[in-house]
Parts: sequence; C-alpha cells; structure tokens
Amino acid sequence: MIFDARTGFLFISVLSLVISLALWTVLWRQRTLALHLWCGGGIAAAVSSLLFALRAVVPTVLGFTLATLLAFLMLVLKLQAVRLALDAPEPPSRLVILVLAFLAGYQSLLLSASEPLRYVITSVAFIIMNTRVAWWAWRLGRRGGQRSADWIAAAFALMATMFGLRLLSAGLGASHPGLLTQGYDSLLLALTVTFGIIVSNIAWLGLALERLIGAQVAAAAAQARGEENRLLSERIAQLERQRSLGLLSASLAHELNQPLTAILTNAEVAQRGLRSSDDDRIPALALLDKIVHNTERARQIVEHIRGFIRPAKDQREPVDLVQVILDVAELVAAEARAQRTDLDLRLPQHPLWITGDPIQLSQIVLNVLRNAIEAASLGERREIEVRLDQQDGQARLQVQDRGPGLSPAALREAGQPFFTTKTQGLGLGLSISRTIAGQHGGNLTLTNAAGGGALAELRLPLRALRSTEA
Repeated sequence: MIFDARTGFLFISVLSLVISLALWTVLWRQRTLALHLWCGGGIAAAVSSLLFALRAVVPTVLGFTLATLLAFLMLVLKLQAVRLALDAPEPPSRLVILVLAFLAGYQSLLLSASEPLRYVITSVAFIIMNTRVAWWAWRLGRRGGQRSADWIAAAFALMATMFGLRLLSAGLGASHPGLLTQGYDSLLLALTVTFGIIVSNIAWLGLALERLIGAQVAAAAAQARGEENRLLSERIAQLERQRSLGLLSASLAHELNQPLTAILTNAEVAQRGLRSSDDDRIPALALLDKIVHNTERARQIVEHIRGFIRPAKDQREPVDLVQVILDVAELVAAEARAQRTDLDLRLPQHPLWITGDPIQLSQIVLNVLRNAIEAASLGERREIEVRLDQQDGQARLQVQDRGPGLSPAALREAGQPFFTTKTQGLGLGLSISRTIAGQHGGNLTLTNAAGGGALAELRLPLRALRSTEA
C-alpha cells in the first residue's frame, strides 16, 4: 500500500491550524494563559508539519532544524498549558533553557552525527516530552476528577508509544523509516498524529468547559451558602429579639397593665356618670378622652412588640434614630423601674436621620440598654445616661451605666459569639448587634467609661439629605 507522507503532513498542518484557531475562538472569553499556550502549541505544530511536507523544496535550516524545533516547542507549550491548568506551572526560564538546549543539541547532531543516530536521539526526546504531557494530564484528571484530562493523557501517551514503536523497529534492524518514506509506517504515524490532534483538542475543550461549569457551580454554591448564612443570621437575630422580649415579658405585662387598668377605671366612672344627671356628663366626656389616650398607649406598646418580634425583611429606609431610641426606651421603661434605675435621655430636639432597617437598629439599642440596666443594678448609682449627637458626618449614640465596669478579659472577649458574663446569657446579643452595625456602615464599641461603669458607643453614617428634603 502506497501512502504519500507529504500529503499526510499537509493534512496534519491544515488540521492543526483549523482546530487550534477554532478552539481559540470558542474559548476566547476565558482568555487564560493556558488557553493561549495550548492553541499556540497547535499553531507551532501546524507550521512544523507544513515545513516537514515541504522539506524537499525548502532549505535545510527550515525543513530540518526549524521544523523539528517547532514540533518540540509544541510539546513544551502544551506541557506548560496542562501544568497551568493543574496550578503547577514550570518556571518559564527552565522552559526556555530546555528549548535552547534541544535546538543546540539537534543542530550539533545535524552537523556531526549520522542520520540514524540523530533519529534515535530526537525520537527519545519526543518520547520523553509526550510522556511528560501525558503524565501531567493524568495528574490533572486525578486531582479534579476531570475526565477530559484523561483523554489528553491518552492521546499523548499514544503518540509517545508510536515514537517508541518506530524507534524499536529501527533498533531491531528494520530499514530506517525516514520522515518522507512511503508505506504502512508513515501511514500509521499520520493516523496516530491525526488522532492525537483531534482527541487532545476536543478534550481540552471539554476540560475548559468542565472548569467553567465547575467555577459556575462553585459560585452558585458560594452564593447559596451566603444566602443560607444570611437567612440563618436573620433567624438567630429574630430568636435573640424574641428571647429579649421573653425576658422583658413580666415588665411588659406590668407596662400594659397600667393603661388597661386606667381604661377600666375611667370607663366605670364614665358609665356611672352617664347614668346620673346631665350635670355629670362633662366630666364623663373628659374620662372618655382619657380612655382613648390610654387605649392608644396600650396599642402602641403592643405594636412596638409586634414590630420588634416579626422577622426582619432587611429593608433600608430613612430612619429617625431619635424615635428609635424613644420607642426602645418605652419598651425597657418597666424593667428599668423594676431595677430602680433611672434612664437619663439626652436626645436632640430634632430628628437625626440615617438609612437602615428600623427593626434591626431597634435590636441594637434594646441590647445595649438592657445590658446597661443589668450592669447599673450592680452599682451604687443606678443611673444610665443615653446621649445622642452627631459628629464628623455620623450619628453617635453613647450609653453609659454606673455599674462596676468590665474586666480586661471581658473587654477583649466582648462581642465574640457565645461569650457572656451573665449566668443566663447566650453571648449572642452584642455579637449580633455589631454585625448589624457593620451592615449599616457603622460600628459598635464597648469600653470602660472614665467616670466608672461601661460605655457602649454606636456610630452610624448620617443620611445625606437631598435638596427637596433639606
């Protein structure tokens, strides 16, 4: 059977060029160095095959030296591409030295050695390089479970085997095949190289798609974990709010009992007055006004509790920090009275606007005030100063108690999840509050005050007012 090797090399040249350019185009959006090296190696193989095909009509330096060097360079570039995909690249300087050493050795053999010896040495070099590409591709497949890398390994292992069989054939005394001879040997070489080109490039495409899909899956998983963590944080924060209100339940019951008792008393008095003479109806109307007032007060307390305990939707809106403090102070007022602690509110007479979630901000203020009430109950002066002002474009809330303060160890650990100085505490309140403050672009700090006791300071960026709001 006659096979024209020149035609085979021309076919391999066109095939390498077309597949490399197509692969480059398809994966262009990735624009990775590994892609450029792989496709650059394919183009080097295309030029090399073209020079091999034209060896009879081009100078020796092109048909022999440059063609062989480009074939070797193709293997070097593809080896580095695979190693880059494995995140274990060869030092570039070492690759340059390898290519220059091969060029110098081949040129020396071309000038001084016989053709069979040159054939044996270059074949060994190509066997080693194909085997190295196959080895690193196999490692890539083992590390990431990427089956496409196994096909790359198989393609280059097959080409290494083909070079080895041809070398073995020459060593057993068979006629030297040469690169442009006709026969089964050249046909087998062309088929092997063609198969290797097609399979390895398709496998590289599959490898790139696997890595792209893997990156997308990892990003989706990270997003899912982030969403799961966010939902978990919101749930923990809600449970902490419920726990706080549970601890406040007795005080809130007493707080609600006052307006409800007043409503009942005023209603009974008004009822008796309406049943008597007409002269008593004017005082009865005043009593009805008191009933309306106390009913509204009870409704507001219940509404504050409902609003605080419901799940937060993380909605950002203009929030008057002064009103937030007043609402929370009303929630803890009964507990403060039960602990015989005075709340000294020093708030601005005008609104102090920030952007945030009112429920989450209320949680910070509630946690700080309850901690201050508990600390103040341990001191001689049961007094808490709540100061709010603005400084350097930020709202600054300071809550200072007159308790014993915090030890150095407690100050270092304060705010860490599950650290608490309370016998029945969970150690989550301050940690959650600091997280919420950070999400609002601010911070919450805890120190010992100069005048004694602990000082909690919350800083939040002020809302930039538009001209229509000013």
